Amino acid sequence: MLGLEGLFAEEGENFERSNESSNCKPGLPPPPAKRAKCGLCGISNQGATCYLNSLLQTLFFTTEFRDALFSLGELELGSLTKRNPGVKVRVIPLQLQKLFARLLMSDRQSVLTTELTDSFGWINNEALQQHDVQELNRILFSAIEDSLVGTSGRHLINQLYHGTIVNQIECSVCGKISEREEDFLDLSVAVSGTNSLESGLRNNYCDTETMSGKNQYRCENCHKLVDAKKGARLRSLPQILTISLLRFSFDLIKMDRYKETGKFVFPTSLDMSPYEEKSDGGALYELFSVVVHQGGAHGGHYTAYIRDADNLGQWSSPEEGSISVLGGQGSGQLDVIECDSPIELLQTILHDAPGKCLCMDRLGGEITKKTGVSWNKRFKRQYGPIAKFILKYDDKFLFDQSSNSVSLKHYATAGSSAPSNQNKEKVTVSDHTQTLSESAKTSRPPSPPPPSGYCWFHFNDSHVHPVRQQELESTFSGKSSAYMLFYRRVVDQSRNGFDGSVPASLIMEVTEENRELQKQRDEYEVELNKLNLHVHFSDWYTVSGGALQPCDYQTSCLPLTLDRRQNVTDLRIAVMELGGELVPENFVIHTMRELPSGYHLYKQLTGSEEVTLQSLGVGDDSSLFVWDGQTVDNMTVEVGEETEPILLNIAPPDGGDSLIRGFSKRMLLDEVTNMACEEFHLKRSCVIVQRLVGKGDQKLLAFTDEEMKTPILELKLNNGSEIFIAKSSEQNVRQVDSSQNLKVKFTVTIENRCQEGDGPRHIIQLQALSTDHVALLKTLALSRFGISEILDGGRLRLEHDTLGLRSPLCDEITLSEAGIGKDSKLVLEPGQAPTSNQITVNITTNSVDLDISDTVEMLVDRNQSVGDCLICVLNRLQIPDQSWHLRKTNWCGEAADILTDLDSTLEHSQVRDGDLLILEQGRIPPKGFISPEIWLYPMLDTAQQSGKSGFLSWLSTGIQNLWNTSSGETTAGNKKEALLVGEVEVSLDATLDDLKLQVMTLPAINDLGVPMTDFLRIRVIEDGELATVLKGGSQTLRKLRLQSCRKLAVQILPQEENLTANHIVLEVCQRIPETKTYAPGQELVWNVSQGATANSLKQVVADLLLIPVEHILVAKHFPKKYEWLIIKEHQRKSSGKGGKKKTPQKSNLRQSPYHIQDGDVLGVKNLQYDPLSHEDFNTEEDERGLEELRRIVEEKKKERDDKKTRKTGDFDFSDKKKRRPEASLTIKVDDFT
Repeated sequence: MLGLEGLFAEEGENFERSNESSNCKPGLPPPPAKRAKCGLCGISNQGATCYLNSLLQTLFFTTEFRDALFSLGELELGSLTKRNPGVKVRVIPLQLQKLFARLLMSDRQSVLTTELTDSFGWINNEALQQHDVQELNRILFSAIEDSLVGTSGRHLINQLYHGTIVNQIECSVCGKISEREEDFLDLSVAVSGTNSLESGLRNNYCDTETMSGKNQYRCENCHKLVDAKKGARLRSLPQILTISLLRFSFDLIKMDRYKETGKFVFPTSLDMSPYEEKSDGGALYELFSVVVHQGGAHGGHYTAYIRDADNLGQWSSPEEGSISVLGGQGSGQLDVIECDSPIELLQTILHDAPGKCLCMDRLGGEITKKTGVSWNKRFKRQYGPIAKFILKYDDKFLFDQSSNSVSLKHYATAGSSAPSNQNKEKVTVSDHTQTLSESAKTSRPPSPPPPSGYCWFHFNDSHVHPVRQQELESTFSGKSSAYMLFYRRVVDQSRNGFDGSVPASLIMEVTEENRELQKQRDEYEVELNKLNLHVHFSDWYTVSGGALQPCDYQTSCLPLTLDRRQNVTDLRIAVMELGGELVPENFVIHTMRELPSGYHLYKQLTGSEEVTLQSLGVGDDSSLFVWDGQTVDNMTVEVGEETEPILLNIAPPDGGDSLIRGFSKRMLLDEVTNMACEEFHLKRSCVIVQRLVGKGDQKLLAFTDEEMKTPILELKLNNGSEIFIAKSSEQNVRQVDSSQNLKVKFTVTIENRCQEGDGPRHIIQLQALSTDHVALLKTLALSRFGISEILDGGRLRLEHDTLGLRSPLCDEITLSEAGIGKDSKLVLEPGQAPTSNQITVNITTNSVDLDISDTVEMLVDRNQSVGDCLICVLNRLQIPDQSWHLRKTNWCGEAADILTDLDSTLEHSQVRDGDLLILEQGRIPPKGFISPEIWLYPMLDTAQQSGKSGFLSWLSTGIQNLWNTSSGETTAGNKKEALLVGEVEVSLDATLDDLKLQVMTLPAINDLGVPMTDFLRIRVIEDGELATVLKGGSQTLRKLRLQSCRKLAVQILPQEENLTANHIVLEVCQRIPETKTYAPGQELVWNVSQGATANSLKQVVADLLLIPVEHILVAKHFPKKYEWLIIKEHQRKSSGKGGKKKTPQKSNLRQSPYHIQDGDVLGVKNLQYDPLSHEDFNTEEDERGLEELRRIVEEKKKERDDKKTRKTGDFDFSDKKKRRPEASLTIKVDDFT
């Protein structure tokens, strides 16, 4: 039961999708299917709600619960439509009532639960989340109890489902029994270690545990630890007993959950008296629902086996019942097709398959999709395995062992009608199929039907079908095993059928829904069977180039709408009314199709009144041709698929215009050559016929004499194939230079997208040379389409099968330069075509302030500057603000480099035709300038307190007021809040002092009255943290490497500061003894002009914290690794020169491994008060971070190990990446107390 990321496919969901794709017209959604033959209704899966569906079906078939729910009226529950003042609307019970009423009376295969889940408060993706049905059972009952507070049904759940367990401890010395009662909604029984339900109950409620040794019990009477016996008994049992089977366990070695799939037997009749504290004789229960979990510990699918105690459904033998399969698109039927045997079922599925062939695995999957149940569950018991069944009936099916595939030999599906049985609902089963059924009945007599009230059905989301009680044994073990059991207490009084206690308002509502459904089905059936035909008349056509050609493409046909169930007589009458004088006196009608060479006629439509248009193969958007059956334009026309014309390009020997026309595919090549010689005025005996062979440097190879007597179809000549006529004096074989321009035309397809509306678009095919210009091709297309005027002259685009529409084509280039070749697809649309100096750019934006729903296409000059292009874009989008810039994208449309050089041309900036540019907010500074954001950071608290006199006393007050009154954007760095105070634009050749002066002009800083630049400190922000301090007021920003700087931090100092390269600004934090926390940090400016040694650092830290240097321990923090590195003095030897001995040198903390720099955090321990764990500087945050890093490493290691041991092709159910995190299950209920 997984959602979109599930490990298992939802059977119901897949079946519904298959139906939608097979039994609908494009743009015409089918109405809900009718209720199944069994008379019971399923529940649609919203994505991953099979666990909810199984529980709801169980509650619906719990008679006591359903009747009690229906007995609550509007006075107690309120109304969803009428708002009565003073009456609270209890939405969840009302929606449950509506759902149960639809399950009882709605004429549909399955009902929806969206209204119910909306009442749960599931408005996000809860329907796509994986949850446990046992957890849902408890939460749903709690929600129902809360919803019924203050009504007559407030004790409903308690009366039906609640029982009592008493836990007892008996002292072995004095015999005193201590008791503790517990209320239970369901009994949990462990599957591991037991093989039956009775054994599990005996372990829980009969066996006792001896408490001895270290586990002795302290008796209140004896006042000492004594041996005792501990156990539990059932004090009271509910009317509906719910048992949850604990099938999921945890493997402590693999550290992963797994599912117990061993055999666990449960009875249909259960005596609970052995487990009761005191039996009163009413402890006999009967099983009425089994919720089954299919899959593993991390996901799966839920179904339910439920006993119909109220005889709501119509049970039929699963082996003998008809098989329901939804009809295909061409069937013209709304409801399911009923197959009378498994042979007919396989024939129906294979008939709809591509090539009428499927592999065995795929065939088994299709059976499950089409019928909602697998072959093994439905047919294996009676007919055996599917492979043996197919081999047995080899006159119907062809089994290929090499490919393990099955194909169809002969078929007559239930969805297709023969002329002799048009008015029948089902196809008459062949004698062989009848023999199959008879032989099966004689070999295995059918089992008697179950008694009334003991009929079992399998509920799999939308699909419901009858099963025998013996099938429950299949849920004892395996991946598809029982997960929850529901038992009902046996009582003397019995019911026979449903008493009809549904509220009248719900009956009226569902009845109205059924009427609306039937209306939708009737309308859908009419639309489904509607044929939109195109009728062509012979007076509008001529014969040219071996095919029919329309005299005018704009008026070559008339539309006609019929029903596919009408016959040929109806068609002839409609054609005469439509055509009038255009219809010949003795006319015939042929099907017609457009080919590259023109139009061709195929099958003649004839037949009796019983022959429908559908049976003749007339489909939607078919073209029909009306003529006298002899000639068109006084020329004979060949019909049929065997005379279908193939378009050939025949090039003459002198390099003149090619002969491009269609030739019947049964025509011999020699006959084609004779016609070409007549066209070129050549003697047949003086020429030879050649074709191109090879790849790259192709050769011209002459056809042999045998090939000349062969039909062109057998020579593998297709539409657009090239043939060359050469004089016999020339060589039969010669090399063709790749640079030689052979004047051979090819076929391109052009679609007209100039017309308005959503109607069918006209498509034509034209022949052209690679040297033709795009303008010529556009002119020919406009002429063929009959377009005299088009906006801005019109333009052509290439349409790629994968990339879609490409950029508009320039009229001045050749087809070869435009990449147009054989079988290219083009689109003619209104708009201006680009010139040779123009390119097409597509503009999009990520800004929410701009209302740009789609990409904007623009023509710009390739030599235009980036700045001018930006102005054009802003003008096109009507943006008055100039603070924007353009950014390039990579091949997959992601943001890439910013176009910073506004003076550079688009071509120099590598902006190509068809590129996508992103318009982003923010002005690009001129070349050689930067415009970083300025963030105001506070100083460390201890540093501020060190000089709280004079200047700082009023300055700190001003800064604090600035923070308190600001409502602007803030960020975090070094765990201190920062404030965005503005943006400055400064030259890279300016000095640091110049930058500080500009910062002082910002309004927020200017209001503070900072007297001099020496009171400002500028720092670089890296990854949201304060880093390098900019030093040296005379240094240029270029030398300080600020070319790519986007953010700078400014700090206001309590006193003047003039740092040099020998100063390092650090943050020092003293660890609080015997804790994992640190005191607030203090700032330390360390002068390393005398050497950056460990001893020197310790001394300045000791002076700062007033701790004796011999009692401190210093460590540097590495936040990304969550580690602390203790700083120690490491002496290293220097290389001796001239034979001198090597002298030791003190370590430099600026180098490896410490790399001390601005912004580093140092931790300090006072060993006088924290003598233990010298090496431990970690905080709790560090330990959590280390644990997370270790977890990531272990996951990656486990993934690598799994990939090594995993078998090829196996499905990995333990793959962490495929496992979605579990989400909590909640149902929101209003307060009704």
